[in-house]
Amino acid sequence: MLLHRWIGLVAGALLVLIGLTGSFNVFYREIDAALNPALYNPLGSERNVTAAEAMQAAAAADPAPITSIIAPDTTWPVWIAIHAHGKGPHSDLWTTMIDPSNGAVLGRRDYTNAFVFTIYRLHSSLLLREWWGRELVGVLGLCLLCSALSGLYLWWPRPGRVWRSMSLRKGVSPQRFVVDIHNAAGAWTLPALAMIAATGVGIVFPDVMRPVIGLISIATPYPSPKVATPLDKNARKLSADQILERARAAQPGANIALLNPPTESRNTWRVLFRPAGADPALRSRGAIWLDPWTGDIVHARTSDVMSAGDRYVTEQLWLHNGATFGAIGRLAAFVSGFAPLVLFVTGFVMWRNKRRARRLANSNSRQRVSGNLGSLPDML
Repeated sequence: MLLHRWIGLVAGALLVLIGLTGSFNVFYREIDAALNPALYNPLGSERNVTAAEAMQAAAAADPAPITSIIAPDTTWPVWIAIHAHGKGPHSDLWTTMIDPSNGAVLGRRDYTNAFVFTIYRLHSSLLLREWWGRELVGVLGLCLLCSALSGLYLWWPRPGRVWRSMSLRKGVSPQRFVVDIHNAAGAWTLPALAMIAATGVGIVFPDVMRPVIGLISIATPYPSPKVATPLDKNARKLSADQILERARAAQPGANIALLNPPTESRNTWRVLFRPAGADPALRSRGAIWLDPWTGDIVHARTSDVMSAGDRYVTEQLWLHNGATFGAIGRLAAFVSGFAPLVLFVTGFVMWRNKRRARRLANSNSRQRVSGNLGSLPDML
């Protein structure tokens, strides 16, 4: 009881903020496309421009290194090159949008400070990434999980009263109605909240969660493979299109979702896939790393070779935002993001009502004691 109460009172406001921004993030790609139609409106429906041509156009518009290039899909039907301005984990990200029908640059922007990404950073680090903000959000996720489980314990009804404990009753007092709202909101959203909290903790603290997952199935660290530089100094690296050709041959039937060119710490290409016909919100499910000179697969992390533990780790983000379960899952995650607000407000009202009742009871008790003391002379 005390654990549940104090988590709500101490961390409740921040959990409300994280919940609301999480609901926004479930549909952030659709919101971004709606707010910036010029950036996501190609001239035609054709996709004549290759990845290499898109990267060349993006490099001409912005010479900063390209860290990723996102392939067109139904939500963002353009090539999107992500550039890193600066070095290190806190570098600013800029994006260049390329029309896939003609290769024209549709626009550039500072993505780090764009509205949708600012909301994402608010959700993932409370805009405090340089000051352990991400870790703070992970701790808050653990608080949410503890609150959900302790709330389940406090709510658990007697046999035959389950539906009554999950519904709003008519003809009850305002105080009882607030309790019913709190119980119903918690009961209906508990599975989603527990999943969101657990996956959120796993995303922030992978090294902590991996041994826990390993109790059931092997969960290995996410790789960053490197290959030896060829002895032949004249050896030429393959183009992005040649890398994609080999990736498609390795995973026939899957859609290319994203490319990561080689970097200083990882001199291999990384290609991420999405199942054919999957909701574009499921950005990827599996990846392979390829030698930039030969195109050989250096490492594979796809569903056909991963352990159950690695599949869970790979799927955590999509479980977190509901994309694993398609449109219904995303809608459930969106609605669940409002649950902390409802639970915090109703929980605060319940706590305040109990304090008032306790004060009133104490006041009446003191008055009775005072009255009894006043009548003592008449009794002597």
